[in-house]
Amino acid sequence: MQGFAIVKLEADNVAVEENVVQQFNEYMQRTEKTQSFVHDGEGYFRMAYSEKVGMTSAPIETFGNFLLSSGYSVNGISSANTIDGENGTMVSFEKGGKEAHVTLSTVRIY
Repeated sequence: MQGFAIVKLEADNVAVEENVVQQFNEYMQRTEKTQSFVHDGEGYFRMAYSEKVGMTSAPIETFGNFLLSSGYSVNGISSANTIDGENGTMVSFEKGGKEAHVTLSTVRIY
């Protein structure tokens, strides 16, 4: 069974400076050809999930694949709250000595 989730991505100041959200959007358009909405340091992405890769793991796996394919090193993954106080997952990553963080949260599942 396959489903879809709308995932919100929120970038910290370093990730905004590095234009990570826009880079991820371009990656998603190339690899997944999915619908998205991006504005400055945040974006909403439609991501597929399956029984093999569950709805909570799929966004983390997809974003991690993007980071690795773009030359970033993943430093950590932990639970976090979004700006709106919702539950999310923070991904810490680094490239060129700059550490950045992005918080992923699932907005809707269908």
